[in-house]
Amino acid sequence: MKKYIGLLLFSFLLFGCSIDDFLDKQPPYEADLDGAITNANKVELALIGVYANLSADAYDSRDIIAEGSFKSGTMRKPAWWTRGNAVWYYERYWPVLYGNGSNEWSYDYSLIKNANFLLTAIDGIDDFEGNRKDEVIGELHFLKALAYNRLMLKFTQYWDVNSDLGLIIRNDLPSIENIKKDRSTVADSYQMILEELEISLVKCPDYSVASQASKVAAKALKTKVLFQMGNYADCISMADEVLAHTENALAPSYSTNFTDWDSSNEILFARVFGDSDASSLETRLTSFSSGKWGPSSNYIEFLGDDPRYSAIIGDTVVVDYRYGSSGTVYTNPTVKKLVNSANDMPLIYLRTAEIYLIKAEAIYRNGGSFEDAYAPVAAIRTRAGANPVPHATQAEIETAILSEWLIEMSFENWNEYYALRRFGAEKLLERNTQLKAALDKAIASGSDAEAQYRQRIEDFRILSIPSSETNGNPVEQNPGY
Repeated sequence: MKKYIGLLLFSFLLFGCSIDDFLDKQPPYEADLDGAITNANKVELALIGVYANLSADAYDSRDIIAEGSFKSGTMRKPAWWTRGNAVWYYERYWPVLYGNGSNEWSYDYSLIKNANFLLTAIDGIDDFEGNRKDEVIGELHFLKALAYNRLMLKFTQYWDVNSDLGLIIRNDLPSIENIKKDRSTVADSYQMILEELEISLVKCPDYSVASQASKVAAKALKTKVLFQMGNYADCISMADEVLAHTENALAPSYSTNFTDWDSSNEILFARVFGDSDASSLETRLTSFSSGKWGPSSNYIEFLGDDPRYSAIIGDTVVVDYRYGSSGTVYTNPTVKKLVNSANDMPLIYLRTAEIYLIKAEAIYRNGGSFEDAYAPVAAIRTRAGANPVPHATQAEIETAILSEWLIEMSFENWNEYYALRRFGAEKLLERNTQLKAALDKAIASGSDAEAQYRQRIEDFRILSIPSSETNGNPVEQNPGY
């Protein structure tokens, strides 16, 4: 509840006015900060409000979790579930890569806007204890870097530093004059994110809880950004710095990160939901624990006898017949790691296992030995109690790294989808059977149709810039939309 009070207070302090002074109020794009946030306590409340913009509220968090898993082919709605509200727009279009990122666009840019407001307001406030003012500044810059990088992954050609299709950078307070703004290049976008992170690395507090930005979380995010840029040497060095934080080592048990997440320092940063969010989080229970959305048969077969199976895949549940044929009993497995008994599973943005996998892939892509590239994979598999896998050839090491992404990081923050994309469209088609079926239909229609659909797969690697932006700011749209 406190986080929502903070958000409301922040909005009120920035934009609130009485009826009497309504006619004298400046346009919302030119809100006056004078007198709005005047002391450290109000800054802390406003900071809670900025955190509350993280990617989604409790209800929408379900879709943000699920979209990447649907697109990668690890999650599916059962084919026989065809009636009523069970058949959603998302379930039809996510598997063939179409999506609508307007919610995430709105949440991330709202966070950036509110962080910019608070960074301006905090400048003249000096009643903080100790170095808390610097810590708040560090947290705000981390949150901005995180939001911008989420936007990079969803809406820009982030894999090509020479592309012009980067971010719309909004680091100035909003005004009528700067509503229209061009996209920056991918290179300039990355440079801006790294600059935000450099401030975070200096000013953020040390790690305390997963819900608060910290120096180690900033290092982890920088590792991820350098990896996306293809700066593998610096990425490996930064990964080593993260892994040197022994207090954030891999949890003794893989399942702890989901069954008892609050006790695991392996989770470096997460969007944590409070008791007041529980009712909105029920949507996760109905989707992931009732058989509505479950792991695909392709993914279950892929997991095989991996020791993490029972932590990832839940019980097979009986599903109400009314969604299929009357009188027929249906069963469907569930996704166990996305819900817990307390119904408070966070959105995990960064955890130590991800850094191990980034390091492994960076070593491989930087021309390191297959044995060195496999070592981080081995550490994760040892924690899980899984046997070593072949890694002596290029095909074997690629399979070892990609498979570990798909198992260890499944159903978290789109990780399996991004990994499949990095290793190529054919790898994606192996896992995403619905996308493969759609391509096969195009192939049957002739070479032109096949070429067009393969181009669609490439174009739909990222989402379209939402109309909420382009209606007022006619920037260049992403290819294919």
